[in-house]
Parts: sequence; structure tokens; C-alpha cells
Amino acid sequence: MKLVEKRAYFVINRPRQFGKTTLLDFFARSLRASGKYVPALISFQPFAQWPNITEAEFYTEVAKLISKELTLAPYAALEAAHALAARNNRFDFFDGLREVCRTQKLVLLIDEIDATPETVVIGFLSNLREMYLQRNREPAPHSVCLAGVHDIKNLQARYREEKRSLGSASPFNIALDYELPPFNLKNIRQYYLQHTVATGQVFEEEALARVHEVTNGHPWLVSVLAKSLVEKLVTNRRQPIGRKHVEQAIQALIASRNANFESLFKNARHSRLFPVVLDLLQGRQRRYNLLNDDIDLGVKYGVFAEGKQQLILANPIYAQALFQNFEKELENSGVTELLERNSFKAPSGRLDFRLVLDKFQAFMKAKGAEVIAHPHFREAFGQLLLLSYLDQLVNGKGWTFKEVRSGQGQVDVMCCYGRQKEIVEIKLWRGESHYSKGLRQLAKYLESENLERGYLVVFDRRENAPRDYAFSEHCVGKKSIQAWVI
Repeated sequence: MKLVEKRAYFVINRPRQFGKTTLLDFFARSLRASGKYVPALISFQPFAQWPNITEAEFYTEVAKLISKELTLAPYAALEAAHALAARNNRFDFFDGLREVCRTQKLVLLIDEIDATPETVVIGFLSNLREMYLQRNREPAPHSVCLAGVHDIKNLQARYREEKRSLGSASPFNIALDYELPPFNLKNIRQYYLQHTVATGQVFEEEALARVHEVTNGHPWLVSVLAKSLVEKLVTNRRQPIGRKHVEQAIQALIASRNANFESLFKNARHSRLFPVVLDLLQGRQRRYNLLNDDIDLGVKYGVFAEGKQQLILANPIYAQALFQNFEKELENSGVTELLERNSFKAPSGRLDFRLVLDKFQAFMKAKGAEVIAHPHFREAFGQLLLLSYLDQLVNGKGWTFKEVRSGQGQVDVMCCYGRQKEIVEIKLWRGESHYSKGLRQLAKYLESENLERGYLVVFDRRENAPRDYAFSEHCVGKKSIQAWVI
């Protein structure tokens, strides 16, 4: 509201399904309820399917959209609304908009602004800018908000593969940026408390903390986990919702097909982002630097985020989903047959993880040079293949959860099979000191999970690396660790 009171023209840039539309809807209702302003909330999303729209067609449609919104305003705006609806070219449209603003404090809220067709975008933004600059002499919208994925002041990112761009001087460089932050733990607690107040069912604090940890506060992820928890997993309102239920909701979400993940996969495979994504999935360090165009693009698309001055994947759930998506390409690499040829169950019914990893090491020794030449994954192939192998191993009777240790070249995998829980740490070879550090880190992880034994798999991709596929056993404190070098 403060930005509107200051007559600001501002932009909201966030990835898809981050809450922009919800915020704009709330904003419009609040402005209308105040009685001071006439909000017009419209979306340019339909124009995404109309790339060759003419200027006359575009302004005819926009005039109708705004006119429809104005019919919700006081009676004084109705005549101007009807007059605006008849405008069908750029200059008539903006003249009509001035007439509306002559008697009303119009607040123009445009969602999906980056769906503006290329054929009209420059003229539309230039005229809005001109109205802003002349607003002390001529009627103009009291305030304007443009919401989208791309920064409207630098639409070159959207048109990067096309011949035409907005040029070096943006026609909307007068806009302020409005920050739409992710949920923090307090926000999630308040959001979920609405369910508790309505039904009496409580969320345990550990469950709330886990939701925040795996979503990094992404509003859509926070909401979809809540929906799964209260509508499918814990329908008994007398039963508290705990961390174990959140883990079940996470696994169900990762296994699902949804538009959010499809958009994530598409963006992650963008030619400029894919190498960075692979590095982050292996735990390699990248500096968070928005002056790097590739990193800036990945942040805009919601693939990357900042974590302790390092670049990280946007949240752990996205990391899980990307692992699963990439692993699907490796299912024909031979590990499926390896699983079919061998039984890894001990007489007790538990999985023999020593045998599981012995067989994988033998498979890589026999066929590694042949299968590791995957055209897309290169150095990441071995790690992704092992993750695919572990996923297929527990499929139907358990689940895995991968945690990327950013900057440490390491991925921790928790494998749950029935009541059996095992931890496998996957690392890249970075010298003896890092190897020893990895053993100590794994021992601490085992202590936190109350486990006596863990497993370490190290991939050595140095050109001069010794070709012996080693196995060793270590005792770190009171923990037993079995280690393989591949």
C-alpha cells in the first residue's frame, strides 16, 4: 500500500507459482476495500498463445480487460469504462486510459507481463513510461505494478534467441523493484496454524521445521505439502502431524507429475543452466554472482538460490526431483539387469549393503569405461548411475532421500527399506585430507541418526588416477565405515 500511496510504478519478479498472482489478487481486494483507489487486475497470460497478434487486436483485448475491471468500481467510472472498451489502437487506448485517470485513482496491476507479445511490447512499455514522466501535467494511472518471471526492465533474457531486443535503454527503467520473499519458518507456522484453528489438528514443531528445510519457503511447495498432509496422509483430526508424515508427503510429491516440476526440468536443461545444475548436484562449489548472466537466468527461473554466499539449487525438494529426472535417462545403462541377476537380501530379510556396493563397484570396473561416456552427464555420470541403482534397489519397499552438501563435492543418501535405514555418502576425490574429512563427517551423520555403520563411495575422475578399484574399512570413533573408490 505504501508504494501505491507514493504513486510508484513497480515490478514483481519471481519464478512461476511463487505467489505473485495470489499477492496481486489480495492487493486488488485490499485497494478496492479501502475506497480510495480503483484497481484493475488483468493478466497477459492469454497472449502467450497469440505470438503474431496485431497491435489493434492487442489493444482491443487489453481495453476490454481493463473495462471489465472498472465495472466493479464506483458508478463514476462506468462511463469511462464503456468508452475505454471501444478503443482499438495504441494511441486511442492510452487516450482512453487518460480519460479514466482524469476522475479515478486507477491502480493498474498486470500479471504475467512477460507474456506481452514481441510485436507490441516496446510500444506498450514506452507509452506507460511516457505517462509516468508526464503525470504531473497529464492524467495517468496513480500506480502501476507489473508482475512476471523476467525483469521487465531487461527483457533481453526473454528475447535472447530472437533477432529483436529492447535495445540498451529499457522503456520501463523508471520502475522500482518490489521484493516478494519466500516463507520463513514463522510464516509457515502461521499459515499451517489456520488449519489447526479450523480443525483442532496440530502440526508438531519438528514437522514445521522439516517443511521449511526442504522447501526453503517456496510458497507452492509449502502449500502442496500441507494439502497432502491434511487431505491424504493424516485425515484423523485427532492425530498430530509429525515429521514422519512430512517425509511421506515429500516422497509422494517427488514421485508425482505436476506442472511445477515440468517447468523446473525444462529450465534446468536449458543449455546455459545444465552444466551448472550438474555441478550443484555433485556438491561442487559455485559462487553466487548475479553479474553472471547464466546464474542470473537460473535464479529468475527458480532453479538456483543463494546459500551462505554460495550458489545452491533452489531447495532440497527440487534437488530430489532433478536427481529423479536425470536418473531416468540412465535406466538402460545396465544396472537394472545387475539388480535382476542378484539377490541382495540376507537371511534376516535385510538388504546386504556391502554386497550391494561390491556389485556396483564390480559393474563399474567391468563396464565403466563403456557406460560412463554418456553424452550429457560426463563427470556426473557415475554418481547419477549409483543414485539410480539405489533408487531401483528399494523401489516399492522403501525410498531414498539425497542431500547435497554444497561446496563439499558430496551427496548424502539415506536409504530406507522397510524398517532398515542406511546412509551412503557419495564424494568426488579431492585428496587424502578431504577423504579423511568425509569419514569424520559420515561418522557424525551416523551418530545423529543413531546408526552404527555407514558407507562411503568415492568417484575418482582424475586423468592420472590409479585404476585400482579399492575397498577399505575404517573405524571412526565407535562407527564402522566401509569405503569404495571407483
